[in-house]
Amino acid sequence: MAKKKEFYYGKNGEPRKFDPKFNGPIHNRHCTDVLCCGIFVVVILGYIALGIVAWVHGDPRKVAYPTDSYGQFCGQKDTPNENKTILFYFNILKCASPIVLINLQCPTTQLCVSKCPDRFATYIEMQSSYRSYWEYYKQFCKPGFTKPRKSVTQVMRDEDCPSMIIPSRPCKYLCIYVV
Repeated sequence: MAKKKEFYYGKNGEPRKFDPKFNGPIHNRHCTDVLCCGIFVVVILGYIALGIVAWVHGDPRKVAYPTDSYGQFCGQKDTPNENKTILFYFNILKCASPIVLINLQCPTTQLCVSKCPDRFATYIEMQSSYRSYWEYYKQFCKPGFTKPRKSVTQVMRDEDCPSMIIPSRPCKYLCIYVV
């Protein structure tokens, strides 16, 4: 029985008795994270305000559906791009540029297409074997471009067609290069 009483309070010993004169460890206690809490609340309110402005002045469909360089939605009913559900970038590598963070948009021409390219082709190859490549290549050019004999420098300057087409696969409404 004596052994049980010895280990009743564990290895920390007997608890202290109540002392009415004890004032606590610190006399002038106060919150230390008021500044951090205030900054956190301001940031959350800023996000809410930004979301409201985006919702009121923006188009929520742009979050779900891709848009081409002309602002037209890909795959939307009653639009010219109704059967073109995939977004194709002329040069998707330009999207890796730091300028994207400033403009919040990729600085290359974007088109809605019905399918992603399945073979490698260049504009110069298309010009040299005009008939066989043009029907395939023109689906990746701007709508209305009908001058396959236009010089390469003019086409690249005007961004009428991509300089080359790289095989890619659709990945959530985007054509992504196949490695």
